[in-house]
Amino acid sequence: MDLEITWTRRALRLPPEVREELEKRLQRIHKYYPEMRLRMKIGITRFYDGLAFQSNSGSVKLMLEVRKTRKKGWKYPTYWTIAHEFMHLAQFNSEGIPSGERACDIYAMARLPPELIDESPTYLVVPPEQRDVWTLKDGELARDLAKEALANRNKGMRNYARWWEDEFERRVFERK
Repeated sequence: MDLEITWTRRALRLPPEVREELEKRLQRIHKYYPEMRLRMKIGITRFYDGLAFQSNSGSVKLMLEVRKTRKKGWKYPTYWTIAHEFMHLAQFNSEGIPSGERACDIYAMARLPPELIDESPTYLVVPPEQRDVWTLKDGELARDLAKEALANRNKGMRNYARWWEDEFERRVFERK
């Protein structure tokens, strides 16, 4: 089912085609988060890539950075940013998904196809040169290792995020 999106007053001031593109991105990522609430209010932030809020009553607000660039275009949030913030909402609504930013990164990567991991993980440590030039091959490796890290966690590994970081760095350097 599609998300039911409402917009904050500030977001309503965006041109309709910008809101349409943002909604398209949100809908594309949403299908990977079945436990998330369908109703969501979308707002704009200037200071963060994204922020997710859920009240005790269950209402959801997602704030994303969308702004006009100097080159007369628009800067939209990456699919990764949207997926990361959706994962926070999944953490609020699911048993068994630990809280925290690094866990959020790993669980989000494990759910997504590599083409939607369009930038490096937000909170996990990756080699600086990979962070600057993220490729589809990096997304594939990141997703595969995230799945492996979660399997290790299910077998009792406590430092699965550290394991992911070490293994990602090792395999990236092996490719060179």
